[in-house]
Amino acid sequence: MEFEFPDDTLMLRDMLRRFLEKEARPLEMNYFNTGELKPEERMRLNRAIEQLGLWGLTIPEEHGGGGLDLVTACLIEEELGKTFIPVEIGEVNPLLYVCRDEQIRKYLEPALAGERRAILAAREPVVNSVRPDEWLTTATFSDDQYIINGCKLLDSVPASDDFFIVLAMVDVNQSGENFLTAFLVEAGNDGIEVTSNNHPKLILKNCQIHRNELLGEPGKPLELDKQEALRTYVKSGARYVGIGERLIEMATEHAKDWVSLEASLAARPAIKKMLADMRVDIESSRWLVYHAAWLHDEGKEEFNQSAAAQVRIATGEMLRRQIDRVTMIFAGPGPSPEIEPYRFVRSLIPSDAFEQALEQARLLVAMDVLKH
Repeated sequence: MEFEFPDDTLMLRDMLRRFLEKEARPLEMNYFNTGELKPEERMRLNRAIEQLGLWGLTIPEEHGGGGLDLVTACLIEEELGKTFIPVEIGEVNPLLYVCRDEQIRKYLEPALAGERRAILAAREPVVNSVRPDEWLTTATFSDDQYIINGCKLLDSVPASDDFFIVLAMVDVNQSGENFLTAFLVEAGNDGIEVTSNNHPKLILKNCQIHRNELLGEPGKPLELDKQEALRTYVKSGARYVGIGERLIEMATEHAKDWVSLEASLAARPAIKKMLADMRVDIESSRWLVYHAAWLHDEGKEEFNQSAAAQVRIATGEMLRRQIDRVTMIFAGPGPSPEIEPYRFVRSLIPSDAFEQALEQARLLVAMDVLKH
Protein backbone atom coordinates (compact mmCIF):
# COMPACT_ATOMS: atom_id res chain seq x y z
CA MET A 1 0.00 0.00 0.00
CA GLU A 2 1.27 3.46 -0.90
CA PHE A 3 1.31 5.85 2.06
CA GLU A 4 1.36 8.99 -0.06
CA PHE A 5 -1.61 10.50 -1.86
CA PRO A 6 -1.15 11.66 -5.47
CA ASP A 7 -0.49 15.38 -5.88
CA ASP A 8 -3.68 15.97 -7.89
CA THR A 9 -5.71 14.27 -5.15
CA LEU A 10 -4.20 16.53 -2.49
CA MET A 11 -4.83 19.59 -4.66
CA LEU A 12 -8.50 18.60 -4.91
CA ARG A 13 -8.71 18.16 -1.15
CA ASP A 14 -6.99 21.47 -0.42
CA MET A 15 -9.26 23.32 -2.86
CA LEU A 16 -12.33 21.94 -1.11
CA ARG A 17 -10.85 22.72 2.31
CA ARG A 18 -10.29 26.38 1.42
CA PHE A 19 -13.80 26.65 0.00
CA LEU A 20 -15.43 25.17 3.11
CA GLU A 21 -13.47 27.42 5.46
CA LYS A 22 -14.41 30.51 3.47
CA GLU A 23 -17.99 29.76 2.41
CA ALA A 24 -19.48 27.08 4.69
CA ARG A 25 -18.14 27.71 8.18
CA PRO A 26 -19.49 31.29 8.40
CA LEU A 27 -22.99 29.84 8.00
CA GLU A 28 -22.68 27.33 10.83
CA MET A 29 -24.09 29.27 13.77
CA ASN A 30 -27.26 30.27 11.97
CA TYR A 31 -27.70 26.76 10.58
CA PHE A 32 -27.23 25.22 14.00
CA ASN A 33 -29.84 27.52 15.54
CA THR A 34 -32.45 27.14 12.78
CA GLY A 35 -31.73 23.58 11.58
CA GLU A 36 -31.84 24.53 7.93
CA LEU A 37 -30.11 26.47 5.19
CA LYS A 38 -31.88 29.30 3.44
CA PRO A 39 -32.77 28.32 -0.16
CA GLU A 40 -30.49 31.03 -1.53
CA GLU A 41 -27.59 29.78 0.65
CA ARG A 42 -28.06 26.22 -0.51
CA MET A 43 -28.22 27.33 -4.13
CA ARG A 44 -25.09 29.47 -3.78
CA LEU A 45 -23.10 26.61 -2.25
CA ASN A 46 -24.26 24.20 -4.95
CA ARG A 47 -23.27 26.57 -7.72
CA ALA A 48 -19.87 27.12 -6.14
CA ILE A 49 -19.29 23.35 -5.91
CA GLU A 50 -20.18 23.06 -9.60
CA GLN A 51 -17.76 25.84 -10.49
CA LEU A 52 -15.01 24.04 -8.57
CA GLY A 53 -15.67 20.96 -10.68
CA LEU A 54 -16.62 18.82 -7.69
CA TRP A 55 -20.29 18.22 -8.48
CA GLY A 56 -21.02 14.56 -9.21
CA LEU A 57 -17.39 13.43 -9.01
CA THR A 58 -18.21 10.56 -6.64
CA ILE A 59 -21.15 9.28 -8.71
CA PRO A 60 -20.40 6.08 -10.72
CA GLU A 61 -19.60 6.72 -14.38
CA GLU A 62 -22.48 4.53 -15.56
CA HIS A 63 -24.84 7.02 -13.92
CA GLY A 64 -23.22 10.07 -15.48
CA GLY A 65 -20.81 10.93 -12.67
CA GLY A 66 -17.06 11.26 -12.39
CA GLY A 67 -16.49 7.73 -11.09
CA LEU A 68 -13.91 8.97 -8.59
CA ASP A 69 -11.77 6.32 -6.91
CA LEU A 70 -12.73 5.51 -3.33
CA VAL A 71 -9.52 6.85 -1.73
CA THR A 72 -10.09 10.30 -3.24
CA ALA A 73 -13.80 10.14 -2.44
CA CYS A 74 -12.90 9.48 1.21
CA LEU A 75 -10.62 12.52 1.28
CA ILE A 76 -13.56 14.61 0.06
CA GLU A 77 -15.91 13.08 2.63
CA GLU A 78 -13.42 13.73 5.42
CA GLU A 79 -13.24 17.41 4.52
CA LEU A 80 -17.04 17.64 4.35
CA GLY A 81 -17.22 16.17 7.84
CA LYS A 82 -15.23 19.08 9.23
CA THR A 83 -18.09 21.53 8.68
CA PHE A 84 -21.53 21.29 10.18
CA ILE A 85 -23.12 22.69 7.03
CA PRO A 86 -24.67 19.96 4.80
CA VAL A 87 -22.70 20.88 1.69
CA GLU A 88 -23.91 18.91 -1.33
CA ILE A 89 -21.54 17.55 -3.99
CA GLY A 90 -24.05 15.82 -6.24
CA GLU A 91 -24.34 12.61 -4.23
CA VAL A 92 -27.66 10.77 -4.28
CA ASN A 93 -29.03 7.89 -2.28
CA PRO A 94 -27.59 4.78 -4.00
CA LEU A 95 -31.05 3.18 -3.97
CA LEU A 96 -31.95 5.54 -6.81
CA TYR A 97 -29.56 3.72 -9.11
CA VAL A 98 -32.24 1.06 -9.62
CA CYS A 99 -34.63 3.62 -11.15
CA ARG A 100 -35.98 2.53 -14.51
CA ASP A 101 -37.89 4.01 -17.46
CA GLU A 102 -39.80 7.15 -16.49
CA GLN A 103 -38.38 7.04 -12.95
CA ILE A 104 -34.97 8.00 -14.35
CA ARG A 105 -36.31 11.24 -15.84
CA LYS A 106 -38.60 12.02 -12.92
CA TYR A 107 -36.36 11.17 -9.97
CA LEU A 108 -32.79 10.07 -10.71
CA GLU A 109 -31.74 12.74 -13.21
CA PRO A 110 -33.13 15.71 -11.20
CA ALA A 111 -31.50 14.29 -8.05
CA LEU A 112 -28.14 13.99 -9.80
CA ALA A 113 -28.49 17.57 -11.04
CA GLY A 114 -29.29 18.86 -7.54
CA GLU A 115 -32.75 19.97 -8.59
CA ARG A 116 -34.61 17.49 -6.37
CA ARG A 117 -33.66 15.81 -3.12
CA ALA A 118 -34.42 12.21 -2.17
CA ILE A 119 -35.20 11.75 1.54
CA LEU A 120 -34.92 8.21 2.86
CA ALA A 121 -37.89 7.14 4.99
CA ALA A 122 -36.73 3.87 6.55
CA ARG A 123 -36.36 4.08 10.33
CA GLU A 124 -39.41 3.85 12.57
CA PRO A 125 -40.19 5.01 16.12
CA VAL A 126 -40.31 1.42 17.40
CA VAL A 127 -38.01 -0.63 19.62
CA ASN A 128 -35.23 -2.47 17.77
CA SER A 129 -36.09 -0.68 14.55
CA VAL A 130 -32.77 -1.88 13.09
CA ARG A 131 -34.66 -5.02 12.04
CA PRO A 132 -36.94 -4.44 9.02
CA ASP A 133 -39.07 -7.46 9.92
CA GLU A 134 -40.14 -5.54 13.04
CA TRP A 135 -41.16 -2.41 11.15
CA LEU A 136 -44.86 -1.62 11.16
CA THR A 137 -45.21 0.31 7.90
CA THR A 138 -47.02 -1.85 5.35
CA ALA A 139 -48.16 -1.59 1.74
CA THR A 140 -51.04 -3.54 0.21
CA PHE A 141 -51.64 -3.90 -3.53
CA SER A 142 -55.01 -3.29 -5.16
CA ASP A 143 -56.02 -2.20 -8.68
CA ASP A 144 -52.57 -1.05 -9.84
CA GLN A 145 -52.11 0.89 -6.60
CA TYR A 146 -50.12 0.29 -3.44
CA ILE A 147 -51.72 1.67 -0.29
CA ILE A 148 -49.14 2.52 2.37
CA ASN A 149 -49.82 3.02 6.08
CA GLY A 150 -47.27 3.69 8.79
CA CYS A 151 -44.87 6.18 10.32
CA LYS A 152 -41.23 6.88 9.47
CA LEU A 153 -38.50 8.98 11.09
CA LEU A 154 -36.83 11.55 8.85
CA ASP A 155 -33.44 13.23 8.99
CA SER A 156 -34.77 16.48 7.52
CA VAL A 157 -37.99 18.28 6.68
CA PRO A 158 -38.74 18.07 2.93
CA ALA A 159 -39.09 21.02 0.61
CA SER A 160 -41.94 21.12 -1.89
CA ASP A 161 -39.80 19.66 -4.70
CA ASP A 162 -38.39 16.79 -2.61
CA PHE A 163 -39.52 13.19 -2.69
CA PHE A 164 -39.25 10.20 -0.36
CA ILE A 165 -37.83 6.72 -0.71
CA VAL A 166 -40.21 4.82 1.58
CA LEU A 167 -39.37 1.33 2.78
CA ALA A 168 -42.43 -0.77 3.66
CA MET A 169 -43.30 -4.41 4.20
CA VAL A 170 -45.40 -6.05 1.45
CA ASP A 171 -47.21 -9.39 1.41
CA VAL A 172 -46.05 -10.24 -2.09
CA ASN A 173 -47.45 -13.75 -2.48
CA GLN A 174 -50.57 -13.34 -0.34
CA SER A 175 -48.97 -15.85 2.03
CA GLY A 176 -49.01 -13.78 5.18
CA GLU A 177 -45.25 -13.26 5.01
CA ASN A 178 -44.07 -9.71 4.37
CA PHE A 179 -40.97 -8.64 2.42
CA LEU A 180 -39.17 -5.29 2.36
CA THR A 181 -40.03 -3.13 -0.65
CA ALA A 182 -39.12 0.42 -1.68
CA PHE A 183 -41.43 3.10 -3.09
CA LEU A 184 -40.95 6.58 -4.56
CA VAL A 185 -43.38 9.00 -2.92
CA GLU A 186 -43.85 12.65 -3.81
CA ALA A 187 -43.70 15.12 -0.90
CA GLY A 188 -47.03 16.58 -2.03
CA ASN A 189 -48.93 13.29 -2.00
CA ASP A 190 -52.39 13.62 -0.40
CA GLY A 191 -51.86 10.59 1.82
CA ILE A 192 -48.89 11.90 3.79
CA GLU A 193 -48.25 14.33 6.62
CA VAL A 194 -44.88 15.58 7.86
CA THR A 195 -44.52 16.68 11.48
CA SER A 196 -41.40 18.55 12.59
CA ASN A 197 -41.71 18.65 16.38
CA ASN A 198 -38.48 17.42 18.02
CA HIS A 199 -37.78 14.85 15.31
CA PRO A 200 -39.30 15.05 11.80
CA LYS A 201 -41.75 12.24 11.05
CA LEU A 202 -43.51 11.08 7.92
CA ILE A 203 -47.03 9.81 8.61
CA LEU A 204 -48.64 7.76 5.84
CA LYS A 205 -52.41 7.25 5.97
CA ASN A 206 -53.85 5.27 3.07
CA CYS A 207 -51.17 6.79 0.87
CA GLN A 208 -51.88 5.61 -2.69
CA ILE A 209 -48.86 4.93 -4.90
CA HIS A 210 -49.12 3.73 -8.49
CA ARG A 211 -47.24 0.53 -9.24
CA ASN A 212 -44.93 2.53 -11.54
CA GLU A 213 -43.52 4.23 -8.44
CA LEU A 214 -42.20 0.92 -7.11
CA LEU A 215 -38.40 1.12 -6.75
CA GLY A 216 -36.87 -2.21 -7.73
CA GLU A 217 -38.81 -5.45 -7.56
CA PRO A 218 -41.50 -6.09 -4.91
CA GLY A 219 -40.45 -8.38 -2.12
CA LYS A 220 -36.94 -8.92 -3.43
CA PRO A 221 -33.65 -7.51 -2.19
CA LEU A 222 -33.15 -4.07 -3.65
CA GLU A 223 -31.12 -4.34 -6.81
CA LEU A 224 -28.40 -2.06 -5.53
CA ASP A 225 -24.92 -2.93 -6.69
CA LYS A 226 -23.18 -4.52 -3.71
CA GLN A 227 -19.91 -2.68 -4.30
CA GLU A 228 -21.69 0.68 -4.24
CA ALA A 229 -23.28 -0.20 -0.91
CA LEU A 230 -19.87 -1.07 0.52
CA ARG A 231 -18.39 2.15 -0.87
CA THR A 232 -21.09 4.04 1.00
CA TYR A 233 -20.06 2.36 4.27
CA VAL A 234 -16.42 3.38 3.82
CA LYS A 235 -17.29 6.94 2.77
CA SER A 236 -19.46 7.29 5.87
CA GLY A 237 -16.45 6.26 7.93
CA ALA A 238 -14.40 9.01 6.30
CA ARG A 239 -17.15 11.53 7.12
CA TYR A 240 -17.03 10.40 10.78
CA VAL A 241 -13.26 10.95 10.82
CA GLY A 242 -13.82 14.50 9.58
CA ILE A 243 -16.37 15.15 12.32
CA GLY A 244 -13.92 13.75 14.87
CA GLU A 245 -11.25 16.15 13.58
CA ARG A 246 -13.61 19.09 14.04
CA LEU A 247 -14.38 17.99 17.58
CA ILE A 248 -10.70 17.83 18.55
CA GLU A 249 -10.25 21.27 17.02
CA MET A 250 -13.08 22.58 19.20
CA ALA A 251 -11.66 20.87 22.29
CA THR A 252 -8.13 22.16 21.68
CA GLU A 253 -9.26 25.75 21.17
CA HIS A 254 -11.33 25.61 24.34
CA ALA A 255 -8.51 24.04 26.38
CA LYS A 256 -6.11 26.80 25.32
CA ASP A 257 -8.54 29.68 25.83
CA TRP A 258 -10.40 28.70 29.00
CA VAL A 259 -8.62 29.83 32.15
CA SER A 260 -9.45 28.42 35.57
CA LEU A 261 -7.53 29.06 38.80
CA GLU A 262 -5.09 31.25 36.86
CA ALA A 263 -4.11 28.43 34.48
CA SER A 264 -5.45 27.26 31.13
CA LEU A 265 -7.15 23.91 30.87
CA ALA A 266 -4.40 22.81 28.48
CA ALA A 267 -1.94 22.76 31.37
CA ARG A 268 -3.85 20.03 33.21
CA PRO A 269 -2.60 16.43 32.84
CA ALA A 270 -6.13 15.01 32.52
CA ILE A 271 -6.90 17.35 29.60
CA LYS A 272 -3.62 16.49 27.88
CA LYS A 273 -4.42 12.78 28.24
CA MET A 274 -7.85 13.18 26.67
CA LEU A 275 -6.48 15.24 23.79
CA ALA A 276 -3.78 12.63 23.16
CA ASP A 277 -6.35 9.83 23.21
CA MET A 278 -8.54 11.77 20.79
CA ARG A 279 -5.65 12.20 18.37
CA VAL A 280 -4.68 8.50 18.48
CA ASP A 281 -8.31 7.48 18.05
CA ILE A 282 -8.70 9.65 14.96
CA GLU A 283 -5.47 8.47 13.33
CA SER A 284 -6.30 4.80 13.95
CA SER A 285 -9.75 5.22 12.44
CA ARG A 286 -8.46 7.27 9.52
CA TRP A 287 -6.03 4.62 8.35
CA LEU A 288 -8.60 1.87 8.72
CA VAL A 289 -10.78 3.92 6.35
CA TYR A 290 -8.06 4.50 3.78
CA HIS A 291 -6.78 0.95 3.95
CA ALA A 292 -10.28 -0.30 3.12
CA ALA A 293 -10.58 2.29 0.34
CA TRP A 294 -7.22 1.21 -1.08
CA LEU A 295 -8.26 -2.47 -0.98
CA HIS A 296 -11.37 -1.51 -2.96
CA ASP A 297 -9.51 0.54 -5.56
CA GLU A 298 -6.91 -2.20 -6.05
CA GLY A 299 -9.60 -4.85 -6.47
CA LYS A 300 -8.28 -6.88 -3.55
CA GLU A 301 -10.31 -9.87 -2.37
CA GLU A 302 -9.89 -8.67 1.21
CA PHE A 303 -12.33 -5.86 0.50
CA ASN A 304 -15.69 -7.39 1.29
CA GLN A 305 -18.86 -6.80 3.26
CA SER A 306 -17.13 -7.48 6.58
CA ALA A 307 -14.22 -5.13 5.86
CA ALA A 308 -16.55 -2.25 5.03
CA ALA A 309 -18.69 -2.95 8.09
CA GLN A 310 -15.61 -2.93 10.32
CA VAL A 311 -14.89 0.59 9.11
CA ARG A 312 -18.40 1.67 10.08
CA ILE A 313 -18.07 0.15 13.57
CA ALA A 314 -14.60 1.50 14.28
CA THR A 315 -15.33 5.04 13.10
CA GLY A 316 -18.73 5.11 14.79
CA GLU A 317 -17.31 4.06 18.15
CA MET A 318 -14.45 6.52 17.68
CA LEU A 319 -16.96 9.31 17.16
CA ARG A 320 -18.88 8.26 20.26
CA ARG A 321 -15.69 8.48 22.34
CA GLN A 322 -14.78 11.83 20.79
CA ILE A 323 -18.13 13.27 21.86
CA ASP A 324 -17.67 12.01 25.42
CA ARG A 325 -14.13 13.39 25.71
CA VAL A 326 -14.83 16.81 24.24
CA THR A 327 -17.86 17.13 26.52
CA MET A 328 -15.65 16.41 29.54
CA ILE A 329 -13.08 18.94 28.33
CA PHE A 330 -15.86 21.50 28.16
CA ALA A 331 -16.72 20.37 31.72
CA GLY A 332 -20.34 19.88 30.65
CA PRO A 333 -22.43 20.73 27.62
CA GLY A 334 -20.16 23.65 26.71
CA PRO A 335 -19.52 27.26 27.64
CA SER A 336 -22.35 28.38 25.34
CA PRO A 337 -25.17 26.73 23.35
CA GLU A 338 -23.46 27.68 20.09
CA ILE A 339 -20.52 25.31 20.64
CA GLU A 340 -22.23 22.48 22.50
CA PRO A 341 -20.55 19.42 20.91
CA TYR A 342 -23.23 16.79 21.47
CA ARG A 343 -25.92 18.89 19.81
CA PHE A 344 -23.53 19.72 16.98
CA VAL A 345 -22.98 16.06 16.15
CA ARG A 346 -26.59 15.04 16.64
CA SER A 347 -27.66 17.79 14.25
CA LEU A 348 -25.64 15.90 11.63
CA ILE A 349 -26.33 12.31 12.64
CA PRO A 350 -29.61 11.55 14.45
CA SER A 351 -28.87 9.22 17.37
CA ASP A 352 -31.28 6.52 16.21
CA ALA A 353 -29.76 6.47 12.73
CA PHE A 354 -26.28 6.34 14.24
CA GLU A 355 -27.14 3.38 16.47
CA GLN A 356 -28.98 1.58 13.69
CA ALA A 357 -25.98 1.83 11.38
CA LEU A 358 -23.68 0.42 14.05
CA GLU A 359 -26.06 -2.45 14.79
CA GLN A 360 -26.36 -3.36 11.12
CA ALA A 361 -22.58 -3.31 10.74
CA ARG A 362 -22.12 -5.55 13.77
CA LEU A 363 -24.54 -8.08 12.34
CA LEU A 364 -22.56 -8.21 9.09
CA VAL A 365 -19.23 -8.69 10.87
CA ALA A 366 -20.66 -11.33 13.19
CA MET A 367 -22.03 -13.28 10.23
CA ASP A 368 -18.57 -13.26 8.66
CA VAL A 369 -16.90 -14.35 11.89
CA LEU A 370 -19.32 -17.23 12.38
CA LYS A 371 -18.60 -18.57 8.89
CA HIS A 372 -15.04 -19.44 9.92
